[in-house]
Amino acid sequence: MSPAAERRLARRVGVLQGWLTRLYRLDLRFEAARYLISPERARAMLPDRSPRSGVLALEEAGTLWLGVYLDPRDRTQLPALVEETSHLVCLAWHAELGRRVSRLTLELQGEVDQYLVGRLAGRDGLAHFRGFRWARWMDASTRERYATAHRVAHRYCRSLTRRFPGRSDTPALLQELRAFYRAPSEEKLRAGT
Repeated sequence: MSPAAERRLARRVGVLQGWLTRLYRLDLRFEAARYLISPERARAMLPDRSPRSGVLALEEAGTLWLGVYLDPRDRTQLPALVEETSHLVCLAWHAELGRRVSRLTLELQGEVDQYLVGRLAGRDGLAHFRGFRWARWMDASTRERYATAHRVAHRYCRSLTRRFPGRSDTPALLQELRAFYRAPSEEKLRAGT
């Protein structure tokens, strides 16, 4: 990737991090764009059949090492950028608080964040759920995790759309989503029921 393309990608990730941290009122002392690594470097550390874009997390002697990588096909795709930035922000926020976070919770939050970004940009936030396709690299347990996150997030986001239908409802919507962000995983899995 050229230096100019790297700077553009870093700006996009930085803007998304800023947006997510402001919307959720997260106090984070990190710059997501500084955690970008090349997909080639990431793939050298990943097992076969890994996602083409994603977040690497390694915990070592009480230190959490993070990196986000974006395949060239995903670098201009807003859904991929939102999802991976969401994962990185969520991991960093949980780490700052000394809290563990599951892969399921990361996927669920990424789905909700895609809804939120779409909705606040004036688009149909639920469109993401209708245009969803399964990636071929997933094994059965990974696919089940993604399916659960997708199903729960879709249910929750539909309930948000019903309860907060208009632009004037945005402050209440954000208050609800801030509480959801901070909720324990078990509570998140029941959201929208």
